[in-house]
Amino acid sequence: MSDTTRRRYPILYSVQRWNDGKWFYGGFFIILVVLIVIKQVQHQSIVSFIPVTVLDGVVLVAFWLMQRISYIDVSNDGLQIRYLLRHIELPYTALARVRRQPLEVAFQPAERRRFVNRFVRRLGRGPAAYIRLDRRRADLIETAERQLGPRLVAGADIVIPIVGVDDFVAQIKGRLRGQSS
Repeated sequence: MSDTTRRRYPILYSVQRWNDGKWFYGGFFIILVVLIVIKQVQHQSIVSFIPVTVLDGVVLVAFWLMQRISYIDVSNDGLQIRYLLRHIELPYTALARVRRQPLEVAFQPAERRRFVNRFVRRLGRGPAAYIRLDRRRADLIETAERQLGPRLVAGADIVIPIVGVDDFVAQIKGRLRGQSS
């Protein structure tokens, strides 16, 4: 991979939310459209179906957009982490290390168990990227928690389940090694 190549790693929380939602809300949307067509053919009123169909379509689009705008972007300058409407940019100099570990490890301490939801439970045994921030930069750690939220930030670690975690960890470790040389 060349130095100018940018790579995006989708965040699995949003991917899972989209995969769950597309079947439920997508199926419901199709049923509503079929009912509207049947009512039209029978020359009956469809007014009561329109708001529900539009709302269902909006929910589907929202889930699709959420999974499209939730990712880690690796560039020459550093990492850009976007999760829904939250984001932070981290230069490589702010990173102490990166590792692969099961997601559930981040939620084992008692004070972190309250952040476990159904997405964390389903992804818990799978790998996640643990991005350790430089502890000497306490302001950056506070900013990361404020920007990304306490579910994604555990102490000095940003913990994110992503697609292609092994590739991500190898790529970042290579950049961190190159930086320290």
